[in-house]
Amino acid sequence: MKTLLLGFKIKDTESLNWGKALALYLKKSYGSSTWSQFFDAKLAENLDHLRSNANGNLAPEALVEQLFLYYSFLEQLHLRLGGNSGQLNLDFTWYDAAYTTASGSQKYTQRTVAFEKSSILYNLGTTLTQLAKEKVDSDVKKSIGYLSRAFTCFQYLSENFLNSPSVDLQAENTKFLADLCHAEAQELFLLQIVNGPEVAKHASLIAKLAFMASSLYQKILDFYDTEADIAKTEVPYGESKWKSIITCKLHYYKSVSAFNYGMALEQQQKFGNAIAFLQIAQESITAALSHKLHVKDVIDLESLKSLIAAKHKALIKDNDFIYHESIPSDVSMELIKSMDAIKPQTLTQLLKTYMEKVAEPADIMFKGIIPVEVYEKESIYSEQKSDLLRRELEVADTADWEYTSFVEFTTLPKILMDLNDRYTSSRGSRRLENPQLTMMKDQIDAWSKFVLQSKYNDVERQIKVVVDLRKQILESLSSIPAEQTENAVKLKSSLVAASKSDEKLFSFVESHLQEIQLLRAPELLNQQWKELTASEHEEPNLLDMDDDKNEEIRLKIKSVSNQHEDLKVLKDERSRVVQDLKKSVNEDDITRVILLNSGATDTELKEIFERELDKFKPLSTRIEATIFKQRSLINSIKISLDAIFKLTGVDEESSNSDSNLAKRNNFYDKLNKAFTNFSVFVNDLPKGLLFYESLLKMSSDLRSFGSVPQRGVAPDPAPSLPGQFSREFQQLSVSSEAPNFGQSTAPGGPPVPPRTYGEQQGYNQSGPSLPVIPPKEPPSGMTGLMVSQSHSYQTPEQNPTSFYNNPSVFDESLYSRYSG
Repeated sequence: MKTLLLGFKIKDTESLNWGKALALYLKKSYGSSTWSQFFDAKLAENLDHLRSNANGNLAPEALVEQLFLYYSFLEQLHLRLGGNSGQLNLDFTWYDAAYTTASGSQKYTQRTVAFEKSSILYNLGTTLTQLAKEKVDSDVKKSIGYLSRAFTCFQYLSENFLNSPSVDLQAENTKFLADLCHAEAQELFLLQIVNGPEVAKHASLIAKLAFMASSLYQKILDFYDTEADIAKTEVPYGESKWKSIITCKLHYYKSVSAFNYGMALEQQQKFGNAIAFLQIAQESITAALSHKLHVKDVIDLESLKSLIAAKHKALIKDNDFIYHESIPSDVSMELIKSMDAIKPQTLTQLLKTYMEKVAEPADIMFKGIIPVEVYEKESIYSEQKSDLLRRELEVADTADWEYTSFVEFTTLPKILMDLNDRYTSSRGSRRLENPQLTMMKDQIDAWSKFVLQSKYNDVERQIKVVVDLRKQILESLSSIPAEQTENAVKLKSSLVAASKSDEKLFSFVESHLQEIQLLRAPELLNQQWKELTASEHEEPNLLDMDDDKNEEIRLKIKSVSNQHEDLKVLKDERSRVVQDLKKSVNEDDITRVILLNSGATDTELKEIFERELDKFKPLSTRIEATIFKQRSLINSIKISLDAIFKLTGVDEESSNSDSNLAKRNNFYDKLNKAFTNFSVFVNDLPKGLLFYESLLKMSSDLRSFGSVPQRGVAPDPAPSLPGQFSREFQQLSVSSEAPNFGQSTAPGGPPVPPRTYGEQQGYNQSGPSLPVIPPKEPPSGMTGLMVSQSHSYQTPEQNPTSFYNNPSVFDESLYSRYSG
């Protein structure tokens, strides 16, 4: 069996200039000075060339490729412009397909990319039907594929482009063409079975497929009848002969379906019903013969008629003489279950490969055309990327800190060097230095250096500076004009609150003045340290140990050295991975993904972002792996070092022979506390000084309004500092008429900003960064190192002067000096 496929006509168009349109759009959007950085003249020229090819006279295969590529570019542009494509000011002119002389001369012009897309998609579907027609005799399978894709194109047009001015693109006409492609594809699939081997065995399948083909052609014929009633014309669309061909195929495949269903019933020994369906087949083929004019050279209607007649006659004869079954008169084709063999892909699936091909050049060519909505969604994703990167950097920084702290605290390189020298050189008398004493001495030297470089290391002098500033403030407030009394009370309130805060601040260092003075005197400090580290007995020569232990010690030293090298390699590897992660995050661009999912809901967008962030998981996993391995190595090194020192007996001998151990640790602990409190003092004191200077300036400004002292503004005792400084502060007072200063500030008074009490950070205003504060008590031996990293430190009371961090206290607009 053969069939005849209908031939669709291509739409014609007029040329246009994409390069000029894009250049004008970018100039309008970005200005004459910057638009060129968004414009690629070569790619714009290529797009014009691609459009010419897509509407040229190429072979159908090449034409399909060009149409798909050009449509993909249009899809990328539409994702960026949406309904604002009119801003391009580009006229798209298309002609209707020339099925008639009148339709071929009808042209339409619009400035929407949607009109260009629909016209290209129409030509793509038409070209696919032409390819199917060419391949129908040589490769039916390919022909079915072409028709299936054409069906997708026209179906998409009918559902998504509903208000086109062109007759070709009107929804009812594109739906008609989609049904035609569907029916012809079904028809070709049926012919594959009919022309195959052992047709009799597939009688039931052929009946179902043929009935579906007949139903599709009936649906198409209904379009003609409906449109004829409306337009009062015989053929509303396409060529005039199409209606006759469709009608013929409708009856022809109805006949094929009924005949094969009758054969299937005969195989089931249902002879009466079989004869009834053969009668329907005869009636249908007779109806098809009346429309055979345009198909008679391709479809052999007469042979099918003869076959049906012969089979009908033979079956009636057998029934009359043998089976004697009654022949029902009310059988219907509805008893046959139709089967649709065509499962087309979606347009998105058809375009996927081509969209990937044009994605990169489209991103370059249209990079200046990005909707605001995309930028908004990108900002959300960028924030999520930043959070991810921030977390990973914090984790990596913490791991680096753990590495550095461990190596510096244990003086690991020096320990390994001393051990190697001791056990690989000739026998000698050089002693192995105690790493704990070395660490403690280095830390004390760092504290001393910091205290020496701080301009606030003379605590008594700083207290006197504060006292002098407060005296000046009170003297200014005592002679303000009467109309400024309210503001004076506010200033006094802030002064009292600051006084109470400074009591706490100075109390932190008052109890450690002796230690601070010692840190200011390096020579005296070194002398005391030497006295505390002098041992009554020389440390044992490690080479005096049994030779049997020496080899075991050497092996352990070598193992620790290798582990130390592995630690450095891990740190370097983590640094490289962190840099790779930064680069990946910075170079990551999901503009295209957002554009392709522009209609996604918030939930869907969240899922998309999560999938995109998954691309960074391999790098995050590598960072986690280095951290896990590092911690394992550190613990292993601690255990190995502890074992080495137990073998050498250094810890045991040192603890037994060192009578100054308790005094030394106590001395170190006092310096530690003194330095901790001093670091808080030098960090917060400048804020207080600035605060007092601000109050002094405000009081001076208020005083400038008059020089007559205000009655009732005599000084009252201000809160005093404890100990040796209380007498100086008792001389300062405020009026008894001032409000109750039980709170930090009086109602309406200026807020006093908070200090950063207890923060262990560098102080850059007065000196170098604070050295790292080690554990409160140095661990004894390498066993103590096992817990040193997690030791909780004691810090001063948190935020006793927290109000100094509030910048609003320095804003003179808080006062009513200009209100009058």
